[in-house]
Amino acid sequence: MVNRVNFSTIINKYNNIGKGNVRLTQSTLFLTRPISATSTVYQFDVLESQTQTLQADEIRLNLNDEFIISELGFYLQASILDSLGVDTGAKIILPYAPFEQNSVQASRITNFWNGSFQIAVNNIVYLDKYDVKKSNFVPRTQFADFNALTGTPSTIPSVNFDTDGMSSTEPMLTLSGAKKNNLTWTLPTAISPATFRVVDNQGVSYTVSVDRVVCLARGLNAQNGASFQS
Repeated sequence: MVNRVNFSTIINKYNNIGKGNVRLTQSTLFLTRPISATSTVYQFDVLESQTQTLQADEIRLNLNDEFIISELGFYLQASILDSLGVDTGAKIILPYAPFEQNSVQASRITNFWNGSFQIAVNNIVYLDKYDVKKSNFVPRTQFADFNALTGTPSTIPSVNFDTDGMSSTEPMLTLSGAKKNNLTWTLPTAISPATFRVVDNQGVSYTVSVDRVVCLARGLNAQNGASFQS
């Protein structure tokens, strides 16, 4: 979380370099990439202008703005399929591999949290060898199948995404819409998509299809803060 001291320091720095028109607001970047069974390196596109890969649920950086990161988190994203295998359009993010559902499928994705992360801006590395394991959070309440004999309902992970799997970054890093931002996540071995069958408390089955990786950044958005802005 960005505190008042950081807010004041950052806005003063923009004022000192003649950017008095910069407006700071609390904001988020939600960046995703599809899981590839043949790749150990993922590069996240940061800018809204990179429309070829832009997903409907992504939140990216405007060309005119800068983003000061205060917290980072890394998650797996899953699509929800109905009992017939049809995509419902709903998505969830997971901070752990649900071995309690299917250990074979979970083993396909668990190396996600053994990776490392790097941020470079204009080819200058500002964050290196940042361990993604900081975001590996296994909640006390996990997925559980409906038991038809006892009538025991299923549960879903009880996760607070304000805190669970998020870690503060100090010093805070700045991404810019006017610069080349390289956000690179490297794995020891490749992961592959995984599917898990879950049954709700009415006994209706559905499928959790883990198919994307997520970089979630929270911090301050500096409107009109990009270097080509006056």
